[in-house]
Amino acid sequence: MRILRRALGTTLTAALGSLLLTVPGATPAFAADPVPLPMYSLADMEVDGSNQRVFLSMPAGTDGRVVVTDYDGGNSTWLDGLPGAGGLALSPDSRTLYVAARDIDTIVAYDTTTLTETARYFVGEDTAPWSLAFAGGKLWFGYGSGGDLGSVDVSGAEPVIGLGLDGSLDWGADLVASPADPGVLVAGTGNPNANTLTVYDVSSGSPEVAARRVLSGTQMNGLRDLAVTPDGRSIVVAALISTGYQVFRLDDLSDQGTHASSSSPLTVAVAPDGTVAGGTSNNSADVPDLSFYAPGVPAPLTTVELAGATERLVEEGLAWAPDGSRVFAVTQQTGVMGLRFHARQVDTTVQTTLALEAPPTSRVRQELTVTGTLAPAAGLAPGTTVAVRRYDAAAPDGTSLGTVPVSADGTFTVTDRPRRPGQVRYGVTYAGDAWHTAASAEVTVEITRR
Repeated sequence: MRILRRALGTTLTAALGSLLLTVPGATPAFAADPVPLPMYSLADMEVDGSNQRVFLSMPAGTDGRVVVTDYDGGNSTWLDGLPGAGGLALSPDSRTLYVAARDIDTIVAYDTTTLTETARYFVGEDTAPWSLAFAGGKLWFGYGSGGDLGSVDVSGAEPVIGLGLDGSLDWGADLVASPADPGVLVAGTGNPNANTLTVYDVSSGSPEVAARRVLSGTQMNGLRDLAVTPDGRSIVVAALISTGYQVFRLDDLSDQGTHASSSSPLTVAVAPDGTVAGGTSNNSADVPDLSFYAPGVPAPLTTVELAGATERLVEEGLAWAPDGSRVFAVTQQTGVMGLRFHARQVDTTVQTTLALEAPPTSRVRQELTVTGTLAPAAGLAPGTTVAVRRYDAAAPDGTSLGTVPVSADGTFTVTDRPRRPGQVRYGVTYAGDAWHTAASAEVTVEITRR
């Protein structure tokens, strides 16, 4: 068996060497076409905004490595000697990259500027560390064939290893830190029969369970990825058997809604402004690979097809640049061993329009109805309103009639009882938000005495 593994590794190494030669040089800032990567599987991805680099880990046994590429994917290198390279984590100052090398029971640290190794932390025989996250001043890791939580305190002259901190985790638990609170750590497991979300308070240096929820297969099945929103209030997950990207309150893990998806969710990432990017498991040109959502809104703002029917996203293959300038995606092409890197600048701003309808005439003191439509309705947040003003001879600068709610289909209704004859003009304004442009419209009605 050893001989077979070694021969296979040699073959794959040679193939990867050939693949690397196909990586092009500098590419435009907007990489419309995917760039080949010197790797054939992906475990994790981290984006370093300080040095504008993307780190991607490939487990692959003795050939385990971390591929390092620039934001355009045009210049790639790799860090080798990382058997079973899995979880990645950046220090809070982005100066250090930590890599979980599962097959040698070690976490390896690198300087993110020079890409030189700075430390190795052996965490225990047969621990097989996998997932990583930095929170509460410590590096946390999921490990073991049965699933457990460990930590490495790297603040002192000598590292302090902690093991056996939560044996209830399944193998392969995904760890995520909260962008808003350095003392919060979130773990998610994807057991087919019982997916589990756990929130820890690690501010004291020890993990205290703040909330835990076990979800049945009908509630969520096959969790593959999760992210904490920038405000630290919600957790967004991608599970293979789900109607979309489910959202949970971080403090008590109660349901907060779902971003709808037309295909099986595979990976998810949240931008600094709260925009949710979700990737599906499909290789159909008729189903978009990526969908982008405003916080709390079921329908997508926009969708993106990455490369047609022969390409599909891979698990953990989605990440935002820390400044939100672009999203990075990793795909697998049907029948091709290597993975491909996409750097996309996506405009999630929706151009909205307002349309109004009203009768040409109406009688004094009779109820008058103005109907309107705010479009597109998809992507509008629940509770959206429009402001209404009435302009007439008595109030040429307008009188506020307050706000009216917009229905899920984008329609709304304004009612009024004009008290004077003459022309009455109704102006309706939608203020817009971070994802929708403002819009306004007017309609005029002639008010008669009889």
